[in-house]
Amino acid sequence: MSTTEGKDNKASKRGGYSYMELMSEWQLKNNDFSWMKNAACQGADPEIFFAESGWHTANAKAQQYCRNCTVYKQCMKFAIDNEIDYGIWGGLSPKQRRLKAKEDSDE
Repeated sequence: MSTTEGKDNKASKRGGYSYMELMSEWQLKNNDFSWMKNAACQGADPEIFFAESGWHTANAKAQQYCRNCTVYKQCMKFAIDNEIDYGIWGGLSPKQRRLKAKEDSDE
């Protein structure tokens, strides 16, 4: 299953799924989860990061977690490496991550 299909599955549903449950069905290129144990968002409702509605409010809440996180760079890299095209990862939206990935590849 691609990361896009995962969006239509658990990530877009409410119900308190953990990140590991959300990612368990994705086909990952980078499957290093070691950084996650130090993530500021541990135990947070995934709906904040994978909001179906109220995107701007959820985005602001997600970015508050990311601003206080010591592993936001690893989180962002994980999402970019795995081409995750939804949700907030490392404080960045999908569009921001695509731009970052393009900038990094141009260097």
